[in-house]
Amino acid sequence: MAQHSQDLSSRFEEHLKLKQYFKPNDRIFVACSGGPDSVALFHLMWQLAANYHWKLGLLHFNHQLRPAAAKRDELFVKNLAKKHKIAFYCGSGNVTREAKREKTSIEECARKMRYDFFLRVAHQKKFSKIIFAHTQDDQAETVLMRILQGTGLRGLSGIREKTPMGRVTLLRPLLAFTKKELLCFLTQHRIRYCTDNSNRSLRFIRNRIRIKLIPSLQRDYNPRLVETLSRLPTIVAEENELFSELEAIAWRKVFKRCDGSKVEFRRAIFLKFPAPLQFRLVEKALRKLDKQSGLSFDAWERLRLGMNRKRYRCSLPKDIDFALTPKNVIIYKKKRPA
Repeated sequence: MAQHSQDLSSRFEEHLKLKQYFKPNDRIFVACSGGPDSVALFHLMWQLAANYHWKLGLLHFNHQLRPAAAKRDELFVKNLAKKHKIAFYCGSGNVTREAKREKTSIEECARKMRYDFFLRVAHQKKFSKIIFAHTQDDQAETVLMRILQGTGLRGLSGIREKTPMGRVTLLRPLLAFTKKELLCFLTQHRIRYCTDNSNRSLRFIRNRIRIKLIPSLQRDYNPRLVETLSRLPTIVAEENELFSELEAIAWRKVFKRCDGSKVEFRRAIFLKFPAPLQFRLVEKALRKLDKQSGLSFDAWERLRLGMNRKRYRCSLPKDIDFALTPKNVIIYKKKRPA
């Protein structure tokens, strides 16, 4: 691993060239929590910035979950930006309160608030790229967590390397590198970073997977488990692309109308599609009505049982109903009592 740390910078540069993530003169925001992964990402990018004429900036979001430590992290990232004379933008929000209001998990709410802020600043400041420090370990944890919770091909896609969001592209250039490599790089260059004690809390499923499950599986079954799991998204990527293309074609054929609270499909055409495509069409409709919605395996099995009936109705999460009529498939948001 020592050898790996010595040439991480050059391997990182070669990786960027291979992936063609960036162009000369790009304006790039680094999402930085102050933790080891994002601090390492910033320094790796900073080493290359002058050669490629990149304009870098740092983004940070204070979730107000750990008052004293969160303020420390914010100040650390602010000082990092000041030291390197680059732009720094910080957002904050009461994640606990917002999660209760939205009836969602703290983790999901924190992610949404963080990404909303990052994208808003990138648009305002005309930065075209935002980069995140997800590693090979994060990819393995994500894939394993989704397997445990039950998933299909899209779940096995894991963390995407590249996500276009209009004029801004989200990139994760460290997915080919491990946390150990980054820690070795930081140690070698005597680079300071912050530690988040909540990452050791077994209250969160991801932490339990990282701290307890993965080491156990590595010890008893496969010492290269992280590498093996992180390879799965690459293996299923082409199949996923094919399904996405078929889904887009099917949507155009079956779609009838959408008014914000209701999506209608042509029943006769919908029922001709194979079940995997029907599943994707219904899930896409659900997300149009509520971005937090989705279709579980159990809910899909219930829907399939009623597909051969002339009329059928089934309630889904997020106050959404699925209904079959002789001519249409209707997915609609129920009206709440005034």
